[in-house]
Amino acid sequence: MCKDDTAALTVIGIINRGNNYGKIYKYELLYNCPERQMRLMNKTISMEDIWELYGVRSNPFSTSPILVRGGNLPLECFVGRQEQVKRLARIFGSAGGSRTLVYGDVGMGKTSFVNFVRAHAMMQGFFTPFKEIAILDAWNPDEFVHNTLAGIYSTLKLMRSKPISKAVYSKLAALVEGVTSKTIGGSVAGTGGTYSELKQSPVKLTSYFLQQLFQEIVSDISAKTRHDVIIHYNNLDLMEEAEISQLFNNLRDFLQTPKVHFVIVGSLATHTYIQNMPRLSSILSDTPIHIDEMTLPEVKSIIKKRFEALRISDKLNYIIPFKDECLAALFKLYGGNIRNILNSLSPAALEVTSEKPVILDISSLSKTLKRILGERYLSKLTKKEKEMLLVMVKYEEVTNKELAESTRVARPNVSTYVAKLQKAGCAYLRRKEGKDKFWSVDPRVKWMLLKEITK
Repeated sequence: MCKDDTAALTVIGIINRGNNYGKIYKYELLYNCPERQMRLMNKTISMEDIWELYGVRSNPFSTSPILVRGGNLPLECFVGRQEQVKRLARIFGSAGGSRTLVYGDVGMGKTSFVNFVRAHAMMQGFFTPFKEIAILDAWNPDEFVHNTLAGIYSTLKLMRSKPISKAVYSKLAALVEGVTSKTIGGSVAGTGGTYSELKQSPVKLTSYFLQQLFQEIVSDISAKTRHDVIIHYNNLDLMEEAEISQLFNNLRDFLQTPKVHFVIVGSLATHTYIQNMPRLSSILSDTPIHIDEMTLPEVKSIIKKRFEALRISDKLNYIIPFKDECLAALFKLYGGNIRNILNSLSPAALEVTSEKPVILDISSLSKTLKRILGERYLSKLTKKEKEMLLVMVKYEEVTNKELAESTRVARPNVSTYVAKLQKAGCAYLRRKEGKDKFWSVDPRVKWMLLKEITK
């Protein structure tokens, strides 16, 4: 029993005289009894998987990309991009190596696109790390090469039949996992010796040695698979122009390693930055591959394929929690950006689903998303910031100069408001062109336009 049960029982005797006081009596009893309060909270905080109510194993609106190996979504869930797929496949099939930029707006499915082509390359005997390599803005060139080697090693370690000699694999393992200094001298920095299992901090070696080891690994793998190696880098859209320039201008020779297809994925801004870097843009093997918006039938097909792939059983039906009018409205709102569409459908379904499946129409979808927007975003803004956001949401992208002219607010004040909106997660830098910065609102902010679009 709770220590406060005596006090709680006294309250019962006083307030239980009339029916109107029943709820107050229960509250007081729980307030004085933490154990009972916790039991009540456990009953009211549900952590059940709502997607079972819709006949699927997990969230069909997840924005996680299709993976080369594993993941919830099979390759069959990839839809469209046939011309781009053929083009990247031809690049991979052209022996000798390449450097390809894949770019597009945030949320267009760039990573899934590259993973889809890499998966098919792997089926045909190519070696490529299972996971794309996520570049960090703090990396220097040596760390870039080291993490590339680590990505290769993590996949080789999982493979039962490794397309690499034991001697070269031991060198790579020693570098990535770290060994004693005695073993380093014998097997990594030298040409012979053995690989010890005693681990220390990872070994730091010269730029020359790292690149020589990379070339040795590539030559070994290529000789055994009779194919080039494919390396996929992500996250360039998180880096500023100066950071990309500083990193890649010092990686020019590494990126021209024979028998390697380097694929770099970035945003619209990344494309602009690289165009302004002759040392990098001049070594690209072909014109960059642009991943643009999907069509409405393609988006419908993706969602249907996901429900089919994730259904609990072939003997059971699944329920899609929205009407076609919802998808049409979101498609118009986001111009075919698949991530933004999925990121709207997922929270709406989670918000309205409790004990039974719900099928949203455009009215209920709009009300639900606007409520979420108000509670999680707009409630944190000042009146002036909201006014600026209401202007920005009307543009696909807008500069501070255009905002100043539209609102008649001084440019320094506009810059202040935009910076605060960026910090609040309501706006982001979409791209740069010369000195001009082009801003867009966070996709969720566009939920406030849903009612207007459906008129």
